[in-house]
Amino acid sequence: MEYLTTKQAAELLGVSERTVYYYARDYDDFPEPDRFGRTLMWLGDPLEEWRRRHPLKEQRDSPPA
Repeated sequence: MEYLTTKQAAELLGVSERTVYYYARDYDDFPEPDRFGRTLMWLGDPLEEWRRRHPLKEQRDSPPA
């Protein structure tokens, strides 16, 4: 498993860095980061699994108009 910075985690999830912090605050099932001093580092595999369970809006199947 590889550690990612918040910027890399945001790129992996397809969101902004600020949104990664919101996810960590608002979703109970969002992977917790490891702290190295004041730096937050995220494991890539749990983030990918979380994204599979929580697709972005534009990735979800939408009903026909």
